[in-house]
This record gives sequence, C-alpha cells and structure tokens, in this order.
Amino acid sequence: MSPTLLILGGGLMGRLCALALSEPGLWPKPARIRLLEKGSFSPDQELYQPKAAFAAAAMLSPLAESVLLEQDLVELGYRSMQLWQQLQQQLPDFGLQQQGALLLAHPQQQHLLLHLVSQIKTQPNYPPKWLTKTELTTLEPSLAGRFQHGCFLPGEGQLNNQAFLQHALQLLQQRGVALEAQSSVEFKGDELWCNGKLQHADLVIDCRGLGAATELPQLRPVRGEVLRVKAPAVQLSRPVRLFHPRYALYVAPKGEGLFVVGATELESADQSGPSVRSTLELLSALYSVDPAFAEAEIFSVQASARPALPDNRPVISDQPGLIRVNGLYRHGYLLGPALAEQVVEQALLQLSEAKELCYG
Repeated sequence: MSPTLLILGGGLMGRLCALALSEPGLWPKPARIRLLEKGSFSPDQELYQPKAAFAAAAMLSPLAESVLLEQDLVELGYRSMQLWQQLQQQLPDFGLQQQGALLLAHPQQQHLLLHLVSQIKTQPNYPPKWLTKTELTTLEPSLAGRFQHGCFLPGEGQLNNQAFLQHALQLLQQRGVALEAQSSVEFKGDELWCNGKLQHADLVIDCRGLGAATELPQLRPVRGEVLRVKAPAVQLSRPVRLFHPRYALYVAPKGEGLFVVGATELESADQSGPSVRSTLELLSALYSVDPAFAEAEIFSVQASARPALPDNRPVISDQPGLIRVNGLYRHGYLLGPALAEQVVEQALLQLSEAKELCYG
C-alpha cells in the first residue's frame, strides 16, 4: 500500500518537503500526501506581515553566512545550491542565478568589511577576491566612483522566492498533493487534530516554524524588515551587502528593475508592521549604494518573524510517526533543500522500519 503523509505548514519548508516526498519513483506506489496550512497559501492576504518565506530576499550565500555558520552547515548550504539547480529543471524559471555577490563599505567603515572578510570560512573552490576600484567598476558599472574597494564572493546566488513558491504549489497540485488551507492543527498527546477532527497518517512531518512553539518552547522569533522597490534606472546584476556600524544592508536584484532590500534583525516577538526608524535607515543606506534609488517606487514594506533555536542551528528530530524540522533562522532558502533531503531519508527509514515491524 502507498503511505499516507501529512505535512504541517505550507511555507518554504513545507513546500520543499512536499516536493521531495512527492518525487516520482520515490515510492513503489505514489504516496498520498496532504499539505496543511493554517492560513492561506497565497501572500495576498498578508501584505504587511507575510510568512517569512514570502518576505525573504532568498539569497543563497554560504560563503557570506559562513561567518555565522559552522562548517557542517556551510556544506549543507552548498548541497542546497545543487538541489536548487535540480529544482530549476523541474519548474518554470524562478530566477535562480549564481553570479556571485559583492561586499562593500564606505571608506569610514572599511575596517568593518576587513574584519568580516577575515572571519569567512574560505572554501576550496570559492576563495573571496578583493577588488580594486577599477575591477569593481568593471564588475558593476553603476557603482563607479562611490567605493574604493570591494570583496567579490564567487558562487553566491539568489532566487525569486515569490516565483518559486507559486511554481512549487502548481507542481504539487499536478502531482496530486492535497493542498488544504485554513487547517488549524493541534497535538493532543500522541494524537493530531485538525479543525476539530482526529487525523490519521503513517507519518506526520511538522514544518510549522513558529506555529510549533507549543511543542518546541525553546523556539524564539527573530524579526526582519524588508523593502521591495522598483528602480529601472539602477543596474545591479548580483546581490550587494553594504556594511554600516549598526547593520549590514543587503540589496538583491530580482530582475525587471525590482530590488529586495533589508538589514534589520531584531530579537522580538513584536508582530506590528515595520517601524519608521528602520524604514528610514534602510532607505538612507540604499541611497548611498546608488543615488538612482532616490527615484525608486516603493512596492512594499514588510516585517516577518523567523523561527530560531537558542544556538541558531536548524534541527530535524523524529519519533515514531512524526518528524519535525524547525529553527531555520535566517537561512531558510540557503539550507531548506538539503534539510528536505534529510527529511526524505528519515521518512523512508521510519516507514521501512514500520513495515518490518508489521510483516517481519
């Protein structure tokens, strides 16, 4: 018989796990998969406080993030890069690119950039490269004259998360995955209830992020605020990070003149909209990257909360009939595909062991 799988949470991790577990040929007979989401699968109803998956810049930066990540997670990030390439072959274009990234600082903050680059865990095939003013201008002509030096990180990338999330949902529908919005789930002991009804499944995969705080009380929200602006006059071809005494601004070009801009990271459970102060700081720093941003159209200003554990590392835990994946912090897009791959391995192991118990 084909297994019945319940995936809780329709954000990035839930969709990645659903894609991985519905992969053709994975099961002798196609699994019966239900993807349960407590709200809507669309971001339209959550304009100012969207799910973290929709608000994220979706930068794939294992080298830049190696300052914060342990080596095993850096390697997971590079594995995810390979898996994103495989996903791009299965889905309509979602803007996946790997043209590297730039680290910049104005002269008075150059010491911050030097310090950060010194902390990067250099990988054999991706050594950071310091650029002269001329080399920087050659790489990104629109930055000419504003920065004396820069550091180029090869192999870094990004994707259009809005496009990916939409295309992923469409592929899941084509594969027969049941998409169930407005599904409020609750664990009562070993039982799972949804909208007041007891649920039955061979395996439950819990990807609810902060929605699982009752079961994972050590989870904490890390708030981030981002802008989306339309600036056709700005010509940047790769993500840029600008270092400032109070924050590190990132600017991620998404094509057709659209840019995602962010920097703030607050240890806060505040669910209100973005603050005036942080928005002004983002806009001011953005202008310093390229004055042409002064004429940009602001599409949205959003705040979202990301789930993090005390050590800021993701965790996959399992017990009979249940796998939990959580705590992706600010690294959802960087680590998500590789974690989904591990979830599949755990799922196959659990279900094969259960079958042996039944028939062995």
